[in-house]
Amino acid sequence: MIVCAICTAVAHLGGCSTSAVGLQEPSTSAQVAAAVEPQADAPGFVANGLYTQGQASRGERRFQQLCADCHRTIEITRSWFAGTIHQTAGDLLLIMSMTMPEGSPGSLSSEEYADILAYLLRLNDYPAGEEELPTDFALLETIPIPAR
Repeated sequence: MIVCAICTAVAHLGGCSTSAVGLQEPSTSAQVAAAVEPQADAPGFVANGLYTQGQASRGERRFQQLCADCHRTIEITRSWFAGTIHQTAGDLLLIMSMTMPEGSPGSLSSEEYADILAYLLRLNDYPAGEEELPTDFALLETIPIPAR
């Protein structure tokens, strides 16, 4: 459904299926409906935190193990991180899971990809909160990553 529509938009990155990229389909039709509704209070949602400190710490460890050989943190804190290329957490997680790690895209669990994304959000000064960044793709599509 939603995953396939987004996969079509990024087809130049390769084939796509929910299981291949480690993303979870939404559990209910209510979640799907919520995912396509605009986020009414997006700035408030971002201000309340997008991830937990523990999740970002797990993500940092995975980043150091799997990503640091190819990616320096300076490149991840540049302005391209948010705003025009990746407008939602779902957009960014989809690209990450379809293209990384090099040589084995989609090989991490949905939790590992979400943890790494939480770490990237922390690097870019997005606030931590009390709830972990979800792994449900439809929910991630409702989480804006506004330009900083």
